[in-house]
Amino acid sequence: MLRSTCFLAAAAIVGSLLFFTWPNNDDPSSIHPHRLLSVVEFIDPKSTTPRETPHKLRFARVPTQIDSNAMESYMQNRANCQVVYIMGVEGASHHGFFPVLEALAKHQVDPVTQLEFDVDIDPRPLKSAMFGWHSQFKRGWGFSGKQSPPIDHPDLVRGMIESSCPLDGKKHVMLDWQSFPSGQEDDPRSYRVHRQHKWLSMTPEEIAADNEALSHPTDMAAFVEAYSPYAEIRFVVLSRPFLETIASHPEWDESPLVHSNVIRGFLLILRNFLNVHNVDRMDGRRSWAMVCTERLMAKFYKQEEDVTAARANIISYLATFLGWPVGECPHCFDNWHDSKKDPLKVLGKVGPEALDTLFEHKWTLEEAWPPRGEEGVEEQQCRL
Repeated sequence: MLRSTCFLAAAAIVGSLLFFTWPNNDDPSSIHPHRLLSVVEFIDPKSTTPRETPHKLRFARVPTQIDSNAMESYMQNRANCQVVYIMGVEGASHHGFFPVLEALAKHQVDPVTQLEFDVDIDPRPLKSAMFGWHSQFKRGWGFSGKQSPPIDHPDLVRGMIESSCPLDGKKHVMLDWQSFPSGQEDDPRSYRVHRQHKWLSMTPEEIAADNEALSHPTDMAAFVEAYSPYAEIRFVVLSRPFLETIASHPEWDESPLVHSNVIRGFLLILRNFLNVHNVDRMDGRRSWAMVCTERLMAKFYKQEEDVTAARANIISYLATFLGWPVGECPHCFDNWHDSKKDPLKVLGKVGPEALDTLFEHKWTLEEAWPPRGEEGVEEQQCRL
């Protein structure tokens, strides 16, 4: 019964991602399931690779038939089980920002228990559930061989939660990211859906409506639906100026122009997801916050004190958004390095006509990306 419920709920969420528009700018809850918004007609609803560390393999063996009563204690423990996912397209600066968030997380102490947060920067049980990686966990949870069960399979849900968030009174925080899209077509990692060659010849709207693109690198809507009863799921959304994003990997997807189409398709996917999942359905709190990478960079400011103040504001806001008690982090940016790449110089190598086309691509996103962050918070308003 639980399995059927999860499947139907996940299907409903995916369906809402595929076909909807906002008929009322002031009422983003009014969704009509009939078509996907295109790049040009999208309306704003106004609403450093992690360091490798030794990782103890921790997983719970579970029976084939899940006992829903056994999960009741984990539902009650939800406040001590948190997934923080850094969301963004390729080139959005995941590698650079991850150590910042890691430092902030490891700075936290539970004010009630006085225990430091248990922060997992390489959450393999979570990766196994979300992406189908790490077969040793799947075997431990009752799945055979290289089988990758659906992301909302009840045994997979239970295995991940029990392995990641033991009932020990500690606050467990999992930090993770995979970019949209991720990897290569022949990537050896066992994604349920790999990067697809067909995306190279598709329009952004076609990519955004493609079932395989909606499940790559994972089916995020199904993940939220199945796991949010047991874990608080929060998204830190990275947004980098569009031309800088494309210039980060101009050789990927055959050419900058094709890469731009692929990236725009996944930006639409992310925006559709964020529109639908603006609020955590379990606790009513906002489920995502923006981080504008240009506001982290010194080149955005005239004076050094302005850089320091902006970064402090961003850190303080994120701590509040995530429900973390400590909003000051003097060493969060110790490993941060501003990008020195000039996007116009990099992309200009393809020729003036192609560069003009990339500017056109940029402006087609004007009403679709970036999403508007929380009103009144300057650092939450990103540039296109």
